[in-house]
Amino acid sequence: MIASDLTILDPGAVRLMRVAGITRLTLEGDRSFLRVEVARAFPISDPDHYIGFQDGAGKDIGILVDPAGLESESRLILEEELELRYFVPEVTDVLSVKEEFGAVYWQVRTDRGEKELVVRNLKDSIHELSGNRAMIIDVDGNRFLIPDTRRLDSKSTGILLRGL
Repeated sequence: MIASDLTILDPGAVRLMRVAGITRLTLEGDRSFLRVEVARAFPISDPDHYIGFQDGAGKDIGILVDPAGLESESRLILEEELELRYFVPEVTDVLSVKEEFGAVYWQVRTDRGEKELVVRNLKDSIHELSGNRAMIIDVDGNRFLIPDTRRLDSKSTGILLRGL
């Protein structure tokens, strides 16, 4: 997309609603979109600003610089949509790690409960984010954040480092 094509949305004119579980967007005084998708432009470095909207066909509608200006119902719907899109449990403890037949099985405790992660290719499945933070993406595409890799045991750290 060319920068001149970027439409900055006025939070005072943006209204989000749900109809039969589908999120809709109305730009007051302009038009409505029967189905929208939301995404953060900077999900790691600035998750609270620059929220993009696309219509049901994947065409860009515009970007909301600061959602704090939305009316309360629209803001609640936006927060729910972002939570669904960016559901990323944080790994609080690595309980066990084993390698078998080219796959790595992680048994972890997260802020959402215990989970077994299966990773096939370490290089493609483990991503260093910044400092001591890392993201593991399992074979099903689920993402898990390790907020501080220094807290891992030595075996887990060794396996993680092979993937970075």
